[in-house]
Amino acid sequence: MSFKPVILLYDLNNALVDECAHIIGQTGLYTAINTYNETNAMEALQQYNRGFGLLTNRLSCVITGWNSYKKPRDQFLFSIRGEERRSPMRAFTPVIIITEDHRMDLKQIALDPTDGNVAAYLHADDFQDVIADTLHKVVFGNHAQEMNSIAYAQLQQEEGQE
Repeated sequence: MSFKPVILLYDLNNALVDECAHIIGQTGLYTAINTYNETNAMEALQQYNRGFGLLTNRLSCVITGWNSYKKPRDQFLFSIRGEERRSPMRAFTPVIIITEDHRMDLKQIALDPTDGNVAAYLHADDFQDVIADTLHKVVFGNHAQEMNSIAYAQLQQEEGQE
C-alpha cells in the first residue's frame, strides 16, 4: 500500500479551498486536508510534525493565501516559517500562495528566498489552469527551490523595469 503525498489547504475563502481541493482530488495523486481557519490549519500542521517538531514535517506542500485582516508578518506563511526555523534539522515545507491581492510588497516578502521562500505565487482568477502542474513539480519533481528562484528573479526583473 502506497501513501499519497499530503497537501494542506488553508484560506479564509472557503470556496477557493474547496475548488482547489477538487482540482487536486481529480488528479488522484494527493490527499488534501481542507482547513478554513488558521487554528485548524496549525493543528493539522502539528499533527504532521516529526520528531517533536525538530525534523521536517510529513506534509508535501501547503497551499494558502493572504489574510487581509492580519499584518504581513502575522500571516500563516510566517507561522510555518517560524516553526521551521526553530530546528536546524528541519527543511522548509514547500508553500504555494493563491491570492487575489496584487500588492507587490506582499509578493516580494513571499518570494524572498530568505524570508517567505514560496515556490509559486498564483492569482485566484487563473490558478485553476496551473495548480495541478505546479503541485506536481513541487511534490514529485522536488523543484520548489528552483521555482522560487525563478519566480523571485522574475519579480526582481519586473521591479527593475518599473
